[in-house]
Amino acid sequence: MKVDAKIKVAVIFEKGQVLPRWFVWEDRKYDVRSINYTWSDYQGDEKITRFAVSDGSNSYELAFNSKQISWRLHKVYSSP
Repeated sequence: MKVDAKIKVAVIFEKGQVLPRWFVWEDRKYDVRSINYTWSDYQGDEKITRFAVSDGSNSYELAFNSKQISWRLHKVYSSP
């Protein structure tokens, strides 16, 4: 399901990588239990780093815009 909502994300920096640990969406905190995949693309001159993460129940696509220094929840994949 496409969401495209602004979110707050807590990260750690480890070995040159940004690693999301939890995020807040609609006043609810979601713990990131696993980072399954990371990739980058561009929207014009803005680099977007995307993270496919899971909280153990559902999967989410988080997007970090390094030019605007902002995070968005792009998609939610619910478990059946």
